[in-house]
Amino acid sequence: MNATTGNEENDNTENVESAEAVDWAALAPDGGERIPELLAQVAASDSALSDLHDIIHFPAPGHRAAPEAVDRLVDIAIAEETPPTDRWRPLSLLLELVSAHAEDRFPQARDLGQWRDEVAWAVSNDADKVRAQYRTWMEEAPDEQHFHRMRNRLAVLEADDGAELLQAELDTYEAVLARVPDLVTLLKGGANRGGLDRAGEWVSYLLGFLSGEAERISSEITGASQMLLAKDLRPTPKAPTSMREMMTQGLDSGEPLPAELFALGLVADPADIDTTVGLTHQMASGNLYNSFAASVALVLIHGENTPREGLRRIGRGGGTSVGYEGLFNESWPHCGNRSPQVLGFLALGRAGDRARRLRLDILPGLIKGEDESRALVTGAALEIVLGPRSKGYTAEEHAQAEYEEETLKVLWTIAELPASAWEDEEFTATLRAWALPDDMEEFCALVGVESEPEAEEAPEAAESAAPQQSQAPTSLFGRLFGGGR
Repeated sequence: MNATTGNEENDNTENVESAEAVDWAALAPDGGERIPELLAQVAASDSALSDLHDIIHFPAPGHRAAPEAVDRLVDIAIAEETPPTDRWRPLSLLLELVSAHAEDRFPQARDLGQWRDEVAWAVSNDADKVRAQYRTWMEEAPDEQHFHRMRNRLAVLEADDGAELLQAELDTYEAVLARVPDLVTLLKGGANRGGLDRAGEWVSYLLGFLSGEAERISSEITGASQMLLAKDLRPTPKAPTSMREMMTQGLDSGEPLPAELFALGLVADPADIDTTVGLTHQMASGNLYNSFAASVALVLIHGENTPREGLRRIGRGGGTSVGYEGLFNESWPHCGNRSPQVLGFLALGRAGDRARRLRLDILPGLIKGEDESRALVTGAALEIVLGPRSKGYTAEEHAQAEYEEETLKVLWTIAELPASAWEDEEFTATLRAWALPDDMEEFCALVGVESEPEAEEAPEAAESAAPQQSQAPTSLFGRLFGGGR
């Protein structure tokens, strides 16, 4: 025991000395001198975690320090002396560092080789030339995912040190990728797999974004979760024989974690039949959360070749009392200001038209409840029914168009948004990209929707309208399914 304690103290001393050897202030001029202290506290302190994130997150100026922080954060997460209940803090920061602008990672995974080439080009060329090229790529983007990726890169490059920040983003990813052999150890053991804020869950979220080591990650997850064995073939877990064993083993249910199924969806090979069969067992397991997560994973793995049963089970899950929001919250990560449901909605686009109706079913609740991502979701929805924004639309085309039912559903859902939504410049700019009116009244007039009465007039309106309830319903979906004028 004394020898182990001595080794742990030596490791801590080495980590502190290593952190102090870096010129953090030069890498992060605003607060960099605090990084060694914050790293020493990050496992046990929410405030230290928050402060460290604010200094080194992408694309903050201090992000140039992030690659240097990666090894220290991984070491803290895997250290024996870090309590299992505290490991989520360094893991959550690592997740934020590798999932910046998560919206441009879905539905298609980022090509690591192309990313490396792109950053090398941006760093080695004139800044104005690079910015001009990104503007062109943004304007000509073939879909919303590429549009947001180019727009996000361009926003970073507007800073004087933008190219350095893009290089730091890639270096951070590469640094985390190199530590996959250490990170996968957190998938094992009851202490990591049981309880709240479990390390196995957070490390699964992180591993899902590390597609550069997809084969190894997929193998480690299926091994740790015993997912390749049907439930009736798995060995019975050994019950703890003492209080100490109970505390160290944790409360592992013996089932795959929903987060592990999320990660498999992003890293598993479509040709890996064993994993597909294992996910099919989970889909029919009777566990609502695992069934939903496994169904979504099948969509991500097989795309347009997804078995119809997978799509059906996703829709069935959305119709439960938990709903899409609760089910995605259980299995998908919250990255930056993007909720799990928003990321899931984007990711389902990997199945193309196969998931079209499913995504449109998710849309109404999502677009009304996600202020931060409303413009993003609106763009994705318009792309589903109208095609890419780069197609070159005109107001005249919309004025003369006879929209199909699915298009009307999207346009009417937009028309039902509150007036406050129309004050969001990003949202109205998204409408203009498809040559749609950016004024609420003009938009409603175009799609044949009457504006809702003002709130203060509602009581009188309700009294006068009471005898006339046989008239056309005022709800947009009521008009669609209950008869229009």
